[in-house]
Amino acid sequence: MANHHPKLAALAKAISYRKGDLVSLERRESELLRALEEVRREKSEVQQAVQRLSVLIEEFELNPQDIRGIRATPRKEGSIHGLFRNTLIKVLKAGGPITTAELLHKLQELDDSRINLRDGMHKVARELRKMSEYGVVIRYDFGGAGQPATWLWIGDATDPESS
Repeated sequence: MANHHPKLAALAKAISYRKGDLVSLERRESELLRALEEVRREKSEVQQAVQRLSVLIEEFELNPQDIRGIRATPRKEGSIHGLFRNTLIKVLKAGGPITTAELLHKLQELDDSRINLRDGMHKVARELRKMSEYGVVIRYDFGGAGQPATWLWIGDATDPESS
């Protein structure tokens, strides 16, 4: 290669890099266009499904426009459906009467990163109230407002694992 002026060499180098950038951008553009085509195809399929379902729902004399959309929310990485409640049940089954605060303390001692204990006391209390409605735990202390609630696992006669 001939010896060129440094400014000319710098220009040639700049052009080489820009040509490389152009090839990369063209490749990326074609990938994005393919992805856009795929999104448009999926959107069309969903719109057709909505139309078919709207026709079906109109048979029940309902207005499809009154139905709001629901966005699917992905589950947190590593989380397991029902893990919190199942762990709470295991703790309740392990012993006798236990207060809400003691339950929360035992859950915290497990130190399982998959169990979300943010707003822990409220979460434990809410689950205990639900389980009480199902009839698998009872409020053991019969205490009034402001008193720590004590809970007892009584299980369900139809559940072989409840005792």
